[in-house]
Amino acid sequence: MLSLKVLLTGLILSILVGCSSAPQSSTGQAVYYALQTDVQLRLWVDHCKDMNGKVKQAAWQAKKNWWRRNGAFVEGADYGLTREIMLVSGDRDVTGANIALGLTTQVVEDAVAEMQGILAESGDRQKLCLNMLSKFNDGDYDLRDNNQFYPTLVDLQRRSQRNGKSLEEKAAAVAVKNQRKFGRSLYVVEKLAKRSGCPGAKVKAIKADWPNEVYDVQCPDKSYILVRCEWGNCLLSE
Repeated sequence: MLSLKVLLTGLILSILVGCSSAPQSSTGQAVYYALQTDVQLRLWVDHCKDMNGKVKQAAWQAKKNWWRRNGAFVEGADYGLTREIMLVSGDRDVTGANIALGLTTQVVEDAVAEMQGILAESGDRQKLCLNMLSKFNDGDYDLRDNNQFYPTLVDLQRRSQRNGKSLEEKAAAVAVKNQRKFGRSLYVVEKLAKRSGCPGAKVKAIKADWPNEVYDVQCPDKSYILVRCEWGNCLLSE
């Protein structure tokens, strides 16, 4: 299973981003840039929101304002990703589903790595949280400010509004092996379960309505964990 994940992740990344020795796809880079920036915001919000009232308010405000300005671009980027998956896999729904799983995992892992790098360089967690949330709130990470990717993101947004419904219906029909309900965050949930002391968990998608997904995780000791995901960012439900 691990080798399959690595292979599929490598495949979709080579299609979307292109290898270093060849001209890179501007569409692929724009898609990856938008989705990863969105995940980075959600990671900072989740990391900071329970610190105290002041930081919680800053987190709520940053998420609300950033999404108001950038949400349509994220949806357009997701449309671009889904479109590429369908074009690559054709009618091979299982292949398309696994590519989507691998890519979603890669986006999250890259965002987590970048966040951890920033955290490692700071000793004042509250100050860092307020600083990062302020940057998102004030527009420092707005997608429209990237002159290289902005035209592509605008095009994807327009195409999403025009063609997104039919593509959504096709994507909803995708199923993985053994009749498992398809959820884009499956690999992310498996890794979260392992980090939470539940290795070898059986993961089942209860709600696979991307970008909002809910998973039931059964641990080897028969205990259960409920995990909720939004745009690939997953949290254990309290």
